[in-house]
Amino acid sequence: MGKTASKSRTTSNVGFITKITERMDKLRMIVLLFFFVGVWGVLSFYENATLFRISDLSLFLFDEVYFNEMLSVPAGLLMYVSSFFVQFFHYPVLGATIYIALLYLVYRLTIKIFEIPKRYCLLALIPVTALLAANTQLGYWIFYLKIPGYYYVVLLAVLAILMALWAFKKLGVYWRIFFVLSWLFLGYPLLGFYALAGAMLMLFLTIVNVDSVKDCKWAHKLLVIITVLAIFAVPYLYYHIYTTVALNNVYMVGLPCAQWGQEYVKNVEHESFSYWHWVYIYWIPFIVLFFSYFSLLAAKKVRRLLNVNNLDIVVSLSSVVFVVLFLSIFWYNDNNYRIENKQNMAMWNEKWREVADFAKETELPTRQIVMNKNLALLKLGVIGNELFSYPDGSAEILSPMIVHLTQTGGKMTYFQYGKFNFSYRWCVEDAVEYGWRYEYLKHAVRSMLLSGEYRLALRYINILKRTLFYRDWAEEMEMFVENPERIAKEKDFYMPLQMACYNDALDVDESFVEAFLTKNFGYIPEDASPMYIEVALTSAMIRKDMKSFWFAFDKYLRVCNPKKLPKHYQEAVLLFMNLDKSNTVTISDGFMERYISSSIERRLSSFVGKTKQYKGMKEEDMAPYFKEYSDTYFYFYFFVRKIKTN
Repeated sequence: MGKTASKSRTTSNVGFITKITERMDKLRMIVLLFFFVGVWGVLSFYENATLFRISDLSLFLFDEVYFNEMLSVPAGLLMYVSSFFVQFFHYPVLGATIYIALLYLVYRLTIKIFEIPKRYCLLALIPVTALLAANTQLGYWIFYLKIPGYYYVVLLAVLAILMALWAFKKLGVYWRIFFVLSWLFLGYPLLGFYALAGAMLMLFLTIVNVDSVKDCKWAHKLLVIITVLAIFAVPYLYYHIYTTVALNNVYMVGLPCAQWGQEYVKNVEHESFSYWHWVYIYWIPFIVLFFSYFSLLAAKKVRRLLNVNNLDIVVSLSSVVFVVLFLSIFWYNDNNYRIENKQNMAMWNEKWREVADFAKETELPTRQIVMNKNLALLKLGVIGNELFSYPDGSAEILSPMIVHLTQTGGKMTYFQYGKFNFSYRWCVEDAVEYGWRYEYLKHAVRSMLLSGEYRLALRYINILKRTLFYRDWAEEMEMFVENPERIAKEKDFYMPLQMACYNDALDVDESFVEAFLTKNFGYIPEDASPMYIEVALTSAMIRKDMKSFWFAFDKYLRVCNPKKLPKHYQEAVLLFMNLDKSNTVTISDGFMERYISSSIERRLSSFVGKTKQYKGMKEEDMAPYFKEYSDTYFYFYFFVRKIKTN
C-alpha cells in the first residue's frame, strides 16, 4: 500500500510540474507575441510619421554610380543594403513589418547560436531590445546623422555577425583560423567596425571554451593570438588602401562616433534637465547589445546554475522588467517632435487641415509647429479667424545639440512662402554636409521649377526617376518641365507663386527662418498679391509691431477690399487703437460700424476690465487667469512672451 501511495504522489508531482512548465511556456510565448506585435503596432501607427520622415531623409538609387559611391568607404555595403531597406518606411506599415521580421530573425538566431534553453528564451529579447532602442532614442538626431541607412545598419550588421558566428562554431580549429582572417579581411571593407565586433565574439567564444578542449590546445591559443593581432592590424592596413577614412576613426567605421561627439554639443542651454541632454547616453544601447552577447557566451561557464529551482521564472521576469524599463527610457517620446513629423507628412500630402489640427495636440508647441500651423491656415484661407485659436509659444527642443529650423522644416517653409532660392540653397548646403536625400531632392525640384530653372530641375528629376517610390512623382514633375504653362494652373503651386512677388535674392538668414521671414514681410512690394499682404499683416501681429500693422492693414483694405473683417484683424485694430495714446491713426465711425463687431468690442472691454483686477502682477503670473481669452489676439499680445525662433 505504501509503495502504491508513493508512486501515486510521484506521478501527481510530475504531472503538476509538467502543467506548470507548460503554462510557463505558454506565458513566455504570449510575452514574445505581445512584444513583437506590440512594437510593430507602435511603429506602424503611433510612429508612422517618424518612419516616413526617416525614409524621406534617406536615399537609395538603382544605378551603378550610386553603388560604387557607397562602396568607396569602409562599411559601404552595409550602408548600401541598409539604405535599400530604409526606403520602405515610405509606407510605414510595410517598413515596420520588414523591420520587425528582421528583429524576430535576430531573436531566433540568438537562441540557436547561443544554445539558449527554451526556459530562458526571453533572455534573447535583451539584444533585440538594445537594437530597437538604438533607433527609438534618436529624436532630432535623424536630421544630423551622416551614416546612410542608419536605421538598419546595426540590425543588419548583427544578423551578419550571428550568421558568421554560427558558421565559426561549425568549423574545426584550423579552419577557424582561416575563417577569422577571411572574415576580417573581407568583412572590414563591407561592415567596418561590425566585422571587428564579430571577430571579438569569435575570440571570446574560443577563450571561454579553451579549457574544455581536450586536443590541440596550442592551436586554440594560436587562434586567439592571430585574432587579436588581426583585429588591430586589418583596419590599419585598410587605412592605407582607402582615402575616405581618418586614422583616428579607423576602428569606429560604421558607428555614429562623429555625430555623438562632444563637439556637436555647443553652448546648448536647457530650461530643465533631461537625461537626453547628456550626449554619451546614446552609446548605452550599443554597449548593452554587445555586452549581452558576450554574457551569453560566458554563460557556458555557469551552466550548473541553470538547474536551480525556479531560476527560469526569475530570469523570465527579470528579462521582461528589463525590456519594459529599457524601452521606456530609450524611446524618444517628445510629443512636439512627433507632431512636427506628422505635420511634415501631411504637408507633403497637401492635407493642410490636418496640419493645423495637429497643432492642437500640444499645450506648448515648438516654433516649427506654430509656423506649420500658420502656413496651413493661410493655405486654407482662414488665418484671420483662426490664427490665435491654437496653443502658441516656443517650447524647448529636447536635443543635446542645437537644432535649426533650416534642418527640420525650413526648406518647406521657404518654398511655400515663395523663397525658392533660399529653399534650394539649404538643400544644396545640407546635401554637401549630409549627402543628398529624398527630401532635399524634392524641394530642389519644386524650387527650381517655380524659379524657371527647368534644366536644373530636370537634373534632380532624373535622379528621383531612379528611385523606387518617387519615380511616379518625378515623372509628374517632368511634365511641368515639358509644359511650363501648366505650373501656374497647378493648385499645389498656387500659394508659392502668389508669394513670389518680390526679388528672390539670397540674403543672410543665419538659420533663423521665422525671424528672417517675418522681418522680410515688413516690406510690401507695390505689386504685392492679396496673399502676400495678408502674410505681411499677420507677421506684424506676431511681431507685435504696431507701425507695420497699420501700414499692412491699409494695404489690405485697399487691395483685398474685404466685405467682412476677420475676427483677429478686428481684435488687433481695437487693441492698437487703445494702445495708441498719441492718436497717430484715426479710425472713422463708418469704418467701425462696417467692420468692427460689437461682440469683439465687448470682449476687449471685458479683457481690459479683468486686467485691472490683477494690477501690479507680472504678466506671466496673470496668464493662467485669462485662459478664457486664449483664442484672442489680446491674450497673445500680452501673455505669449519670450518667443525663441531658431
